Formats: sequence, C-alpha cells, structure tokens
Amino acid sequence: MIDHRNSDIEIRSLQGLPFRKVAEAFINAFSDYAITLDEQSLAALLKRRGARPDLSFAAFADDRIVSFIINGVGSYNGQTTAYDTGTGTIKEFRGLGLTDRIFTTAAAALVNAGVRSYLLEVLTDNEPAVRIYTRQGFSKVRDFDCFTADNSQAIATLSGKNMPDLIITHSSVENIASLSGFMDFVPSWQNSVSSILRNPEGFLCLTAYDGATPIGFGVSETAYGDISLLAVDRNRRRQGIGSAILLRLLEQNRCQRAKALNIDNRCREMTLFLEASGFELSCRQYEMIKHLP
Repeated sequence: MIDHRNSDIEIRSLQGLPFRKVAEAFINAFSDYAITLDEQSLAALLKRRGARPDLSFAAFADDRIVSFIINGVGSYNGQTTAYDTGTGTIKEFRGLGLTDRIFTTAAAALVNAGVRSYLLEVLTDNEPAVRIYTRQGFSKVRDFDCFTADNSQAIATLSGKNMPDLIITHSSVENIASLSGFMDFVPSWQNSVSSILRNPEGFLCLTAYDGATPIGFGVSETAYGDISLLAVDRNRRRQGIGSAILLRLLEQNRCQRAKALNIDNRCREMTLFLEASGFELSCRQYEMIKHLP
C-alpha cells in the first residue's frame, strides 16, 4: 500500500469538477469488481439516479480522486431523500478510513440542504462495506434479489409459452405511474418512476390492454438490458400476460444480458416468474437507510 497520511488527503465536493475525472475514479475504484462501465454508461446511470455533484464528495490526494461518494437527491416514500449512487475507493487507498470521513462530510451537507433520509444498497457479501454503513448509522430495510439472463435465451424460453392475444402499446411514464397499484412492492430508487422520469428517452414503456382496460405494464432501459418495472393486474395473473410483456421488452433490448435488479425477496411470485422466464439469481443486496436530524 502507498504510504499516505490521512491528514494529507482533502475532502471536498465534486461541484465544478470535469466529469471525466469523476468517471476515471469510478471506473478505477470498481476495476476489481464484476462491474463494467464506460464514461457514457456511467453518465446515464448517474442521470437516472439523480446525482448531485454539489452534494457529492471525494477524497483528493495530489488533486486526484482516490475515494468518493456520489449522492442523488429526490423524493422517496414522501420524504426528501439522498441516495448513494456509488461509493468507492481505489485499491491502494483502501483501509485508511476515507469512506467514514466522506460520509461525515456528506451527511452534514445533506442536512443543511434539507434532506431527511439517506438511502443506499450494498451487496450482502460485501462485509467491509456493510460494516462501514452500519457504523455510520444505516439500518437494513429490505433484502433485494438481482437476476440476470442471456437475452436471446430468455426470448426463446418465453416464445415457447402460451400467451393471450393482447394489445401491447407504447406508453408514457405518466401512464405507467397511474398503474402502480399493480405492483406488489415499492420499487427501489433506481427503478422508481421518479428515476425513469429523469431520463425518459432511455426507456421503453409498454402497457398491455384487454380492450380498453389496462391489465399490465413493463419498462426497460433497452441500451443496458435493464428490466426496471413489470407488473400485472392481480385479477389477471397466471394468464401469460406478464410473459407477453416481458417478451416484447426483451425483443427491444440492445444488450446481450437482461437484468432484473432489486426484486424484494418477499415477493416470491416475481421470483418464480423470472426463474420460469430463464433468469437466474446473480447477487443479493441490502437496502439500508439512515434518518438524518
């Protein structure tokens, strides 16, 4: 490890910093994780999650970002909430307590900005990160399961199923929001309608109808294969409607892998549906929250 005294490392916001410097730090920090992002896809991710450079902070060593927390801000469950869109430290600067220092600075700034809750997700097997967040006052709220599938194989699996003759049309995000009562659990931050509205042109929104009656919907971020939302009227389930919507979404994906992230693991019905559609569990996450003064 490089010998750096913590006192030599400055904590300051990302306001006014060229995005290429932020992207370089993000990509370097996650280079030893199973995460593949380039500058363009990172920009799309941060836009969707509501990133605020003025309320995001980093540790700088010789004007180089060596650790960071990028925060988004928005309304979640009726409260002004900050969302940790990404926390990382480049390998040679780990173990110096930089994340704790950045969290302390960020929390104070968020309180001054009127934020009342601080939300994040963390892989359940990332024990060092879970310890940091617990130490910082975060508590576990929900367990999320994340699923992936080979896009073409999932299409083949779904194509073999019996499906009803439905009208499935392009829809607006606002129309999708009006059908939120079909959902069995509150979507995670990144899958919420608010997040989708930050970059609606990046999403394919579909609504299924029986005549003039909406009976289901689905939303996908087609460039990245991300199935963000999928739900069917409770009175019309087990009729192939969800399969028909999912098939249409996958046919428009421009990515070899399809993803369904942050499924509340109490929703067994969705888990069984995804597994029957060719998806496999890829990882688990905790949703954690800290209530600010």
